Amino acid sequence: MVWAERVELILEKIGKACSWILMLLLISIIVQVALNLLSSSVTWMEELQWYLYGISSMIAMSYTMTGNGHVRVDVLHRKFTVRAKQILETAWIAIALIPLYIVTLVYGWDFAIESFGIMEGSPEPGGLPHRWIVKAFIPIASVLLMVTAILRGILIWSKPELLEDTELIHGD
Repeated sequence: MVWAERVELILEKIGKACSWILMLLLISIIVQVALNLLSSSVTWMEELQWYLYGISSMIAMSYTMTGNGHVRVDVLHRKFTVRAKQILETAWIAIALIPLYIVTLVYGWDFAIESFGIMEGSPEPGGLPHRWIVKAFIPIASVLLMVTAILRGILIWSKPELLEDTELIHGD
């Protein structure tokens, strides 16, 4: 499944690139705290933090799944055979994850389109315009998560060793 590994590598690169958003978030928080100490506040900076946190969180979810870092009950999971793990993870992907991501995609799409249609911005004076950009990441993240879940389902059957160790694969 060379193509699946290549697509997963692309998803990992997207996740790593988006991790730089966290550096911007950290700088923004430090500046905002410094301004608060000076009894000052900047509305657009507070909203920028919301934007950056939202976008990075949504993209990070698919990156986490590519690195085998998604949540599971490891106390039970580590005692199962590899075959049992393959069956359980495939069932979980098919029964829970894909339907959840489809619902999130459908409703997130409507949410983002509505926001774009009215060119939603901040209701606060001095706030950031273009709130629809953040909302657009809801369907984008849903698609990334769906692709990642499907790839995970394929890869655990073609590379069962992915299930032998539940440590993070990324290692960084």
